[in-house]
Amino acid sequence: MKKILYILLGLILLVVIGIGALVTFVNPNQFKPLLTEQVKKITGRDLVIKGDISWRFFPTLGLSVGETAFRNPTGFAQPNLVQFKQADLSVSVLPLLSQQLDIGDMRLEGAHVFVQTLKNGVTNLDGLTDKRAVADNAITDKAANQQTAKHSQWKVAVAGIELVDASAEIRNDQTKTVAQLNHINFTLGNFKSQTWTKATFDIQGKVNALSFSAKGSTELNLAADYKNVELKSFAAQMSMNDGKTEIKNAQLGLDQFTIGQWSNVTFAVNGQVPNLSFDTHGSAKVKLSPDHNTVTLQGLKVTNDLAGSALPRSTMNVVVNSDATYDINQKLALVSKLDINADGTKVSGSGSYLAAAIPDVRFALSSDNINIDSWLPAKKATSDSAESAAEVGDTSAAAVTHQPSTVEPDLSALKNINVAGMIAIKQLKIANADVANVKVVTSIKKGVATINRFEANLYDGQITGSASVDVNSALPSYRLKNTITNVAILPLLKAVANNQQLAGKANITADLSGRGLSEANIRHNITGSVKVNIADGTVYGVNISDLLRNAKAKLKGQAEAKTDTTKKTDFSALTTTLRLGNGIASTDNFQLASPLLAISGQGKTNLVDEGIDLMINTKVVASGKGLDEIKGISVPIHVGGDWQQPKYRLNIKDLFKNNAVLESKAKKEINRGLEKLFGDKAKDDNIKNAADKLLKGLFN
Repeated sequence: MKKILYILLGLILLVVIGIGALVTFVNPNQFKPLLTEQVKKITGRDLVIKGDISWRFFPTLGLSVGETAFRNPTGFAQPNLVQFKQADLSVSVLPLLSQQLDIGDMRLEGAHVFVQTLKNGVTNLDGLTDKRAVADNAITDKAANQQTAKHSQWKVAVAGIELVDASAEIRNDQTKTVAQLNHINFTLGNFKSQTWTKATFDIQGKVNALSFSAKGSTELNLAADYKNVELKSFAAQMSMNDGKTEIKNAQLGLDQFTIGQWSNVTFAVNGQVPNLSFDTHGSAKVKLSPDHNTVTLQGLKVTNDLAGSALPRSTMNVVVNSDATYDINQKLALVSKLDINADGTKVSGSGSYLAAAIPDVRFALSSDNINIDSWLPAKKATSDSAESAAEVGDTSAAAVTHQPSTVEPDLSALKNINVAGMIAIKQLKIANADVANVKVVTSIKKGVATINRFEANLYDGQITGSASVDVNSALPSYRLKNTITNVAILPLLKAVANNQQLAGKANITADLSGRGLSEANIRHNITGSVKVNIADGTVYGVNISDLLRNAKAKLKGQAEAKTDTTKKTDFSALTTTLRLGNGIASTDNFQLASPLLAISGQGKTNLVDEGIDLMINTKVVASGKGLDEIKGISVPIHVGGDWQQPKYRLNIKDLFKNNAVLESKAKKEINRGLEKLFGDKAKDDNIKNAADKLLKGLFN
């Protein structure tokens, strides 16, 4: 027993003697010039270690380094790139005798990192790894060279690193953003090349008004030259909130990462923005090129489950599939094999994105079928009276008052992006109209959105045109030119306006411009002209032949003839030019020709309240049943009411005023009727005066 005790006491004495010898013969402060000189040689920057480097004997043998700072170049907001209050390093003893500094666990407390990008783009990280650039800063004086040679035999290695309660500030004066990172905790199991080791991190921070937290872990393997790294089993979680946008949970997973090889990436994020919640998840294969310049994504699939009042529907499912590459030097992303499925609406194509002060986007998209109406808010159901008013020939229901919206769309984003692209759609439904073979060439530049070319098939005809919107003023301005050729107008009006009052083949040319894109501003401010030519058509809701027959009956004192004929007027051609301005659309050259009738007219309609004030002169140009006696006579008809309920009225005064023969005959018929009614008293002065007043009121 005593022998064992003696042995233990001997060992303890040996350790004490060894430590004493270490403290006596190995001065840790000799490492200070070694460290500072090596840092200066590699980076060209100053490493400042205040105070002595002291030995630490508990809990393990090591070194303690006091307050230390790694300097920034002049011109930056803070003097230090990196600084810390205390660093503890565990050191292997025996290698010290061979001038080898093997640092085990290095623990840094209260470390702070400051990174700044100046307005000219220069950062305090520039030049840290460019040995050629800092070669001129190497020590040149003889004494320094001798000191360097003295310590050149020392080798330094670090086994692991632990950061405790560190912080960082990243400032970008170009974008005026400041990121503050607090409570940074980081561990690295073994900082040794070609050896797999585990790393963990936990961080909280704030970027302007955005606060966030993140944590994660991975295994990494450093290359022999420390320039490349391999990862595996990478997993990270994050949450963030800026008061408006909340990311409740974001996850990123990576099975492995090796330069030039494919990696499998998974991600998921859910959260809330104003009036919208989202749950997104996806996966992809990712590869970084050996030159570290190109990131390639293959088989990217992103599934989005959306809900909220910000959507055209209460809930939506949007799935995106694509391949993509990103050139880091050019800041250029290329997207190929793009497929988007939004609740059954499918779009495919390709595109590109160039990151710049004003981002540049290029795209080519196509779809077999898109129903725009299904993405718009449902219209409020109209009343039964309004629906009945839309039926052909029904004028009994009261008109529905329409209040045009005064809300301007927010198009300010057009100022901050450049776009050019093409869209092709085989079948398109918009405003309840069926459009086919749509082709659009469009662009956005400097706040001006342009449809350079638009063409489509529309109800047996074709529509072509161009348009532009300029948002660089308080009220956006627009210009529209289009041509409609041989379009069947009845199904078009029925689809877009539930109106079946006009049929025929339409040829329309429009040249319009204005300021303001709200419905109210469009109606008030639109100017230009619309030329209309409708062939082989029909006006429903009025039978002008019947109006003429009834007019003839009234002249003869007969009752109006009841007829079962449809209320419609056929014509061979309808032409007019509408001039728009000051909320009014007017015409002075309305012409309608048919085998029986020739109709001309002039008047206006109010684009704001939709009122109609149109005078039509009708002349019988061919013989017809019951119309022979009035052939060649001009019959004026006034069209009033509104767009939904036009009203037609025969203008008796103008009828006689414009036709002297009819006026003479009518006066004779009235005098004959007075004689039958009053007999000889019809010649009485009082009765004659009363009859004259009646005739003047009728014909003047």
